[in-house]
Amino acid sequence: MTATVEQRTAAISGARQRKTLASLALSLGQVVAVDQLVRDVWGEEPPRTAPAQLQTSIWMVRRSLAEAGAAQHAMISYASGYQLDRASCVLDVDEFRRMVRNAKEAHQADRPAEALRSLNEALALWRGPALADVDSPPLRARATRLEEERLAALEQRIALEIELCHFEQAIGELLDLVAQHPFREGFYANLMLALYWTGRQSEALAVFRDARTTLATELGITPGSRLRAMEQAVLCQDGDTLRAAMAGAGMAH
Repeated sequence: MTATVEQRTAAISGARQRKTLASLALSLGQVVAVDQLVRDVWGEEPPRTAPAQLQTSIWMVRRSLAEAGAAQHAMISYASGYQLDRASCVLDVDEFRRMVRNAKEAHQADRPAEALRSLNEALALWRGPALADVDSPPLRARATRLEEERLAALEQRIALEIELCHFEQAIGELLDLVAQHPFREGFYANLMLALYWTGRQSEALAVFRDARTTLATELGITPGSRLRAMEQAVLCQDGDTLRAAMAGAGMAH
């Protein structure tokens, strides 16, 4: 985990310091109670010395931020806990969400190329899984929700590639993504669309069969209504339905 202050990077090297900063960052602008910080850092069975050790971790995080040039008030102490000052801190995830919103607005204004650029910029902010170097079950649960946001944006970005008829590029990426995320129906649907519009209807139907088998075998469920409708449209060569799916999938979430 790193913090960047006016192009200067502060590495937060200690495990406890990373957990402390992550807990505060995930609640940017809010006071995080000492008890909550202790749970995030040590789990449900913290040592008796945890509050004292937490003070040390706070001091070390403050020092690292100060060495990178952060304002003295970037981290605020209260009797009940600590807070990262929203006016002094910008999180990558906040920038990511702003760019996703910009993409949605551009798509609604019928500017898909601009929407695609915004999503590419948003996704470029990710340098790996959220909180990859933070070993804390409570924080990892919150990181899972951040990963879902990333995957949703990725799905939207690929749907825009298809809407803009960048079919071959989308197919290459989607083949990898379906293998990496075999339970995510949106990737299957986008792959079916891209294959259909390149004249590979039989391959599109094979993708549906793979999805149906995977979901039934691993999760005991059937494909959702969108994926089933896609199969029927491909079987019937219903171009109108598939064109509507292609135009509507870009920022459907």
